[in-house]
Amino acid sequence: MIFLSVCIIFVAISIVVLRKAGVLYSFSKGVALAAGISLLAVACLAQNYTQSLIPEANDGISISNQIAYWIIGEDGWSHDLFLNKFKQSIFFTGIIIILYPVILVAESKFSSKA
Repeated sequence: MIFLSVCIIFVAISIVVLRKAGVLYSFSKGVALAAGISLLAVACLAQNYTQSLIPEANDGISISNQIAYWIIGEDGWSHDLFLNKFKQSIFFTGIIIILYPVILVAESKFSSKA
């Protein structure tokens, strides 16, 4: 949850900085940045989940990378928790990727009227 909050703050600040710099389509570029960060999170959570399925790789269950640790935290590690976080991340990333062209079209129509 902390990772999601930090990413939202980072993307919001990026959008503000892009707008102040006069970058065209700054909001859609911020959403593209969010999609990139989200894809990174999906890859890290996928690697963490698949690594947890191999008992020989670790002494028990553990988090395999820092980004997965930021997302999952310290409590209640289980294969189900890792799978659920991975599925949630895929869903969230899918929504962002689907919204990107919609936001880009809306932003281009709004900026052409100005």
